[in-house]
Amino acid sequence: MAKWWTVLAGVGALGVGGYLAAAHLSGGAFPTPGVELGGERGELRRTALAFWEDIQFKDYAQAARYHAPDVQESVDIPYLIQRIFLQKPELLDIMEVEVVLVDLDSSGRRARVKTRLKVKDLALERIAEREVLLYFFREGADAPWHMRLEDSLRAAEADKGKKH
Repeated sequence: MAKWWTVLAGVGALGVGGYLAAAHLSGGAFPTPGVELGGERGELRRTALAFWEDIQFKDYAQAARYHAPDVQESVDIPYLIQRIFLQKPELLDIMEVEVVLVDLDSSGRRARVKTRLKVKDLALERIAEREVLLYFFREGADAPWHMRLEDSLRAAEADKGKKH
């Protein structure tokens, strides 16, 4: 009888270990309550989800903190959200957020996180799905990740010093 319990415990440990290994290798895509796995991809996944949660609860000061320290005070999150969704942020209800892809470049200094959002436009009473790419950068391998939401939404102006 003790032999069966040992076998059962061994199979259970292998199952849990396999699940945690898969969660880590997937970049934190599988839920692991309380256990932060996935390395850099997992960190970026959690950061993107936290950013959208701040937007969901209209905490724009906290949402600006994902940007580099030198631009945090100047980032106008409500304006940027309005540019993304073409609606004032107070008229948006972010209902669901899913991280679809976390992609790092070969240098390990740039990343993008593709998110899928289910949003209700309260003015038009319509539900829509949007995919939004969030761009991140860091100075070096040990430096923290910072978002560049404002860079991807800047006005489309031609560079005056270049020919077109």
